[in-house]
Amino acid sequence: MNGAVAFAAESSLKLTKDDVVVFLGGTDMVRAQRSGHLETLLTANFKNDLPKFRDMSWEGDTVFALGTEIDRWRSGGFRGIKGLGNLETQLASVKATVVIVQLGKNEAFAGGEVVEAFIERSNKLFGRLRGEDRQLIVISPSPFEEADDPLYPDLRNRNDDLRRYVNALRVAAENHESVFVDLFTDAEESFTKNGLHVALENQAAFALHIAAALGIERAKGFVGLDDLLVSVREKHRLWFDYWRPANWKCLFGDDNRRVFSIGNQKKVPSIRDERDKIPALIDAAEQNVAAVAKGLAKPRIATQIPLPPPTPAVSPAEELKEFQPADGFEVNLFASEKLGVENPLTMRWDAEGRMYVACTWTYPHLKPGEIPNDKIILLTDTDGDGQADRSTVFADGLNIPTGLETANGGVYVGQSTDLLFLRDTDGDGMADERKLVLSGFGTGDTHQAMNSFTWSPDGELFFCQGDGIESRVETPWGVSSLYQAGVYRLRPSRLELHGLLDDFMGPGNPWGVVFDDWGQSLVVDGAGGVTYLTPASIPAKHRLRLGRIGNPGGYCGVEMINGRNMPESMRGQFVINDFKSNTVKRFSLRPEGSGFKLDWRDPVLKSSHRKFRPVDIRMGPDGAIYVVDFYNNVICHQDDYFRDPTRDLHHGRIWRVSYKKNPLAPKPTFAKASTGQLLDMLKAPERWTRQQAKFELSKRHGSLVRDKADRWIRRMDADEPNYSRNLLEALALCATAEAVSPQLLERALASDDHRVRAFATRLASRWQDRLANTHELLELAANDAHPQVRLEAILSCGQVPQAGVIKLAGQAVSRHSRDKWINYAFTQAVRHQERRWMAGLTKGTLDFGEDTGSMLAVFEKGGSKQMLSRLMNLAKSEEISANGLTGIYRGIASLGGPAELRQIFEPGFHLSTASQAAAWEALAAFSRDEKPEGDLQVILNAALEGTNERLRVQALGLISRWRVAE
Repeated sequence: MNGAVAFAAESSLKLTKDDVVVFLGGTDMVRAQRSGHLETLLTANFKNDLPKFRDMSWEGDTVFALGTEIDRWRSGGFRGIKGLGNLETQLASVKATVVIVQLGKNEAFAGGEVVEAFIERSNKLFGRLRGEDRQLIVISPSPFEEADDPLYPDLRNRNDDLRRYVNALRVAAENHESVFVDLFTDAEESFTKNGLHVALENQAAFALHIAAALGIERAKGFVGLDDLLVSVREKHRLWFDYWRPANWKCLFGDDNRRVFSIGNQKKVPSIRDERDKIPALIDAAEQNVAAVAKGLAKPRIATQIPLPPPTPAVSPAEELKEFQPADGFEVNLFASEKLGVENPLTMRWDAEGRMYVACTWTYPHLKPGEIPNDKIILLTDTDGDGQADRSTVFADGLNIPTGLETANGGVYVGQSTDLLFLRDTDGDGMADERKLVLSGFGTGDTHQAMNSFTWSPDGELFFCQGDGIESRVETPWGVSSLYQAGVYRLRPSRLELHGLLDDFMGPGNPWGVVFDDWGQSLVVDGAGGVTYLTPASIPAKHRLRLGRIGNPGGYCGVEMINGRNMPESMRGQFVINDFKSNTVKRFSLRPEGSGFKLDWRDPVLKSSHRKFRPVDIRMGPDGAIYVVDFYNNVICHQDDYFRDPTRDLHHGRIWRVSYKKNPLAPKPTFAKASTGQLLDMLKAPERWTRQQAKFELSKRHGSLVRDKADRWIRRMDADEPNYSRNLLEALALCATAEAVSPQLLERALASDDHRVRAFATRLASRWQDRLANTHELLELAANDAHPQVRLEAILSCGQVPQAGVIKLAGQAVSRHSRDKWINYAFTQAVRHQERRWMAGLTKGTLDFGEDTGSMLAVFEKGGSKQMLSRLMNLAKSEEISANGLTGIYRGIASLGGPAELRQIFEPGFHLSTASQAAAWEALAAFSRDEKPEGDLQVILNAALEGTNERLRVQALGLISRWRVAE
């Protein structure tokens, strides 16, 4: 690996006691700072000079946008509360003298499209970083590498593009007399696992490479630096909590005047009061770093801050008396604070039927200097009596774990900025493996952070975030961003992450996603209502509000009623927590067009006890309903005191609601079941059983599961009860395993049940890169008799990265009836794909042919006036192909008024007779009342008298159409 190139006075780094080094960059720099290895090497090398180090890196950073500037309210604040200011102000505030920056990798995902803009912006950014006299060190990205997982994209194909960005960085560094560290050219070592980011276990080696390039050689590596590394990490932890704090929305954003933020000086502090205490802690931590570096002290780590004494609470037995369950139901306590269930947020079960409960003592915010120690409690009902009798701390050291799901032999956890995967590898009930899956999720409001993890039937992980959150997450597919409230869709086995309803297009504080048995989805809002989510399946950035189907309430957690224990009349309905009214409500759906109508039903559970706060709800392995009770007097975030003394930090309950007249489900054993038994579990009435069977089959057989699923369905009688759902589950199994099955897909697309066809249509787009006939399959679905299938076809056309599919979406709306959901999906499909289909139109690869209706539908949703202006400009370009001109002129002929039609009718408008002929052919093809303004006879007669046969033919046609005298 090459060393540093000195465009400054020298390449080796020199630091003094007056220097403050600032780090800037994307995820690699964020993780380098969190690991502390690079800063530890620099600290050890300059231990006699004691420079300071400050981290301003942020996931998703590029030369075009830095998180420290663009995150809402950071720069400007709100309503008189000042933010941190722009980049220059922030650098000045920490007295930065040296900036180490690493950018360019995220930009390379755009290919060569933004290289010129990158050159301009990198020069501008480096000028800002240099200021008047700062030293600038530019570190190039390391190369893209082959990923460990074959389902991840092979990013090595992007290295030619990345080289162009690295060269641009080199030139920009030279322009600004800076040091350039080349980690790209002649790179020999592999540092990543996902092909993109430096893996945790390689951080030390990566830091040694960078340090060596800066003239800092350390033959012993990190031997003897363990204590220093610990103290550096502790200092960075404190700095991060100060510079990039959670609840930014309440500190400096649009909630900065609410009770949470202003406090009461006589009673309780505000969040700003506590933040102001952190700089002193950072100073003390820096003094400890200095002492440890010189061998004069040991690392000093913050101790746990004791919790306040318990607030008054009724016993579970007393609370139980105040429940009013629906007729035929009974309630029992499954677990309480006696088993460690305190402040529970969410729960899930593993394949063994053990319950994992995420509990928080940190919420709503870390105390100054506090090390978070939230936990996941593992509960077991060993005797099957419906009550937990064993409790283990599965994981601790977490920071407000608002998301939780099980799969792949472990637990996915959403906490703070991170999505983690925890695994118990030795069977002791405690996680001993902790993997960082993705990072960069927003924390601007801790009661709106990523939450409500939910598996779709086909193995996608859905979760929500609220309007105070901004997430920018680097994945092997590029940066995935979600601004304000929305829903994330993750395909874990491929690390594909899609943000839905970006920029608050739907619920403002979503806390729950649910699927029916056919894959149709809903999302519920803690301050809004119930929304039909499926029409928002395109990760579009065009802001278009999606209406709701259910009235507002304090909703937090939703589940579909299923399984043999539930009354048959309720199966397929939904239970939803309303924590404000201390109620578990119920609703059903009625099909209406491509979507649904919602009907409220009598609640399943009510309580007269005001501290009963249902915040999560799930059908358990036994088929009963389980409810997480946060048990608290304080339920609001912003409108209660930050450190309200009545917040309950010591209680929590899990309630079990079962139907007395029906048996509970037997406990399945997945690990010991045969493949045939697992396949038959896909017929189970309990969705949890079906989901766990799919996970076990996927783990056991991988891609080979497609053949087993196909044989299982082929042996089944199509007249068998629930055959349609069994077919869907077989297809969902293949999707869960990422085992593409064209045979099953086509069988499902030919199903008599429109719900199966709709689900299969969705998978046609998900598998588009591994199918040979995606276009044909979507064309069939776009013209299906049922509107829900056409809705899914439009959504698929909005996500397949091909220009031609937009024509199929146009067919779905121009040849068939529409409703509000189809209109929404079609608008987003057209807008989201506009860059592709406009390029296809220009290059001639998108040909609407005689399909005028489809073309007009697409152009109208693209914005008729704007589209017409763009087409007129394109028609004058010398770079448009002949086929491209045909499509462009057809667009003008369909949208244009007399003035625009006159322009393309005039010979002088065209650069060639071929262009003129294409325009006239388009004018002749459209039977509209509009025709070019002014006299037409002279030009048409001239064409008739000319020698160009193509123009003469078109002239005759236009004379007839427009009734022009020869």
